[in-house]
Amino acid sequence: MEIRELEVKELHTVANWLFHMNEQDDHYVAWMASDPNEIFEQIWTLTQFKEPLAYVGWEGEEIIGFLGILPFFEQKLCRLLGPFASKGHEKVIDRLWDKASLTAQLHFDVVKVACFASNEPLISFVERHEFELYNIERTLAVHKSVYEASDEKHQSIVDIHMEDYSSLDKLHPSAAYYTTNEMLNFSQEDGNHIWGYLQNGDLAGYIYLETIIPDLEGEICFVNVSPSHRSSGIGSALIHHALQYAFYALDLDVVTISVRNQNQQAEELYKQFGFRTINTIHAYQKTTKPAINYYH
Repeated sequence: MEIRELEVKELHTVANWLFHMNEQDDHYVAWMASDPNEIFEQIWTLTQFKEPLAYVGWEGEEIIGFLGILPFFEQKLCRLLGPFASKGHEKVIDRLWDKASLTAQLHFDVVKVACFASNEPLISFVERHEFELYNIERTLAVHKSVYEASDEKHQSIVDIHMEDYSSLDKLHPSAAYYTTNEMLNFSQEDGNHIWGYLQNGDLAGYIYLETIIPDLEGEICFVNVSPSHRSSGIGSALIHHALQYAFYALDLDVVTISVRNQNQQAEELYKQFGFRTINTIHAYQKTTKPAINYYH
């Protein structure tokens, strides 16, 4: 077995391998793109930094493992795309981590990874390397066939554009997996959209819908309402608006949304729209910098 840095000439081969691996629940890792072309773009960016951010495990001409580091330098954290292994799980995964952890320790304070509970090789990896479970998140889905559209019209719901960055940034969580700027850029792609809810001229909430598979699946990636406007129906209005657009304008069949295990109120709201749990993601993190003992 050989572990080496991802090379540009290998991108298509590696992207296709990752697509087939991540389609399987027992290998699924969160934050990996869902389409081969999107995975290609995602891992291509990892080859554009001075530091190595992606490693591939090879056995002759066969790919047997991959681990990428998705960097968020301003937040001093990274998210792992993997580790994946198609054989010799523990050995391959640990060899990949031996390589990648050097970069992680040098540039980031926190390393995060998330997967389905059925991904036993990854669950075993985080336990061996003492990652801590910090969040359990459920993915819910609603199908067009069970969704009941609302007849209510909301003149307060408007399209959000780049010029709305400042007001949108105030509502968007700083720890979200897309920055405000990334979300705005992605929203300009076909099938993606951000809407805001205006209250007395101010942005009181927003929702971001992303097409995952054209003509089939979409995801509500973010829905956030200002604390001072919660429990006023704004979230419900935005969700109805996004679902109606997804089902009747984009002609999607299913829309998903994720909710933290502790956020029972949000989960109950989503269930009113017909959302039902389809899987559960476990998220882990590891602090790479030792705590400073000022009393030593």
